[in-house]
Amino acid sequence: MSSLGSGIPLFKMKLAESGKIRDIKKTIARVEGLPSCLNGQIVDMGDGVRGIVMGFDEDDVLVLVLGDESKMRLGREVSGVNEPFTIPVGGKFIGRMINALAEPCDGKAIIIPDAHNPVFRDSPSIVDRSPVDQFLPVGTKVMDIFVPLGKGQRQLIIGDRMSGKTVVALDAIINQKGRGVICIYCSIGKSMSSLEKALSALQAGGALDYSIIMIALDNAPVGEQYILPYAAVSMGDYFTQQGRDVLIVFDDITKHAWAYRQLSLLLERPPGREAYPGDIFYVHTQLMERAGRFNKRCGGGTMTFLGIAETLEGDLTGYIPSNLISMCDGLVFLSGTLFGEGIRPAIDFSLSVSIIGGRTQPPALKSLSSSLRVQYAQYTEVAKLSKLQSSVSAEAEKVLKRGKAITAVLQQGQYKPVTLAEEVLLLYAVNRGLLDNISDDRQKAFVGGIYGFAFGIDPEFSTRIDEKTELDSELERLMDSIVSAYFAANTGEAEAPAGAGN
Repeated sequence: MSSLGSGIPLFKMKLAESGKIRDIKKTIARVEGLPSCLNGQIVDMGDGVRGIVMGFDEDDVLVLVLGDESKMRLGREVSGVNEPFTIPVGGKFIGRMINALAEPCDGKAIIIPDAHNPVFRDSPSIVDRSPVDQFLPVGTKVMDIFVPLGKGQRQLIIGDRMSGKTVVALDAIINQKGRGVICIYCSIGKSMSSLEKALSALQAGGALDYSIIMIALDNAPVGEQYILPYAAVSMGDYFTQQGRDVLIVFDDITKHAWAYRQLSLLLERPPGREAYPGDIFYVHTQLMERAGRFNKRCGGGTMTFLGIAETLEGDLTGYIPSNLISMCDGLVFLSGTLFGEGIRPAIDFSLSVSIIGGRTQPPALKSLSSSLRVQYAQYTEVAKLSKLQSSVSAEAEKVLKRGKAITAVLQQGQYKPVTLAEEVLLLYAVNRGLLDNISDDRQKAFVGGIYGFAFGIDPEFSTRIDEKTELDSELERLMDSIVSAYFAANTGEAEAPAGAGN
């Protein structure tokens, strides 16, 4: 392009502003100057350190330092960069461990990105989304049966400290092996020992081949802990724009709230309830609303969130837990009481709910589990009353036997996700009453051995369940034959135990 009447080219003008560091308070630098900067703008702090504009006061600009704040000096000149805060993204990050700025921290080679995505962006609008109607199996029996997860859903895993929340989330990642889902494990404020345990579980399950590990440990600057989940979502955006399915685990959002509280106090913002700033709800909503299933115009991919949050003595009404519950599509509550009783996973499905996941659940699983929640609720009530009485009626005894059978089926070891076919087979056996009248040891042996036995009879059994999804007469006959053959082989009985069909 040239100016009118001349051949002199017109060049694009860039506005460069500079300022000076007037004060440094941990990760917050107070800068004078930069009169035209905007909130969220990048600031070049020198020595390869960048910062983000976090706020203003009457005279200065408040900048969050990203990187080594020890390099900062009073009076140093800084410059504003007229561009959004972006991180490198791409397929080469799969199988690697990176920090909040997408820099490798696993001692391996430098990663060459495919693109750069903005860290902070508006959540997709309603016209960019499609209905959530695809099932995402997580491999935890209680979740798949009672609290199903759909691709694009935001599910909260909540419970007291050391109740098994991370185990449930890692099982979901391990269970995506061979399903074409890209998983991102976002570790916020965790200790090195906790991270090592998680990495060992993922490696043992073969999940690192399709996963990205993003970390900001408890010794990382609070600024990195604050931006890490947003950076993880930006990484996920790259894959959803290519039509891929993404699962992101935030472990955990409570520590993210702690980091933002520290930043807010350093920014001298007035504290509110529990010393959290007044905009903490907006900060988490800005993150959680970026999940969803997107239409073809936006790539056609899905982004599913599993957010972990911590409660104090099982209190779901705490400030951060209640905020997160209100902005998610469901919750999985892990009970410290059940954990103490030896139930694994310690999920209390009477307090757990999935608002939109039920519509995605396979019909076979839905039809077999429709009455189990009521039966288990009856069992818990009768079990409490039976402790106060020396004897129970025949009807109560029947309820107790069915409840114990359900409990045995739902028990599950850590980092051992199960397939949909195994869940369907176990539920079919429970619904027929095949486990009601056998000993606890035989129940445990059945739960642990029936799936492998089914493969010996029909190697295509799992494929049949995945393809049909619905429970028809042919599938029922197949499972009848498998169960009958199992009991005949293991107990010498030609038929299933008494009580079948009750």
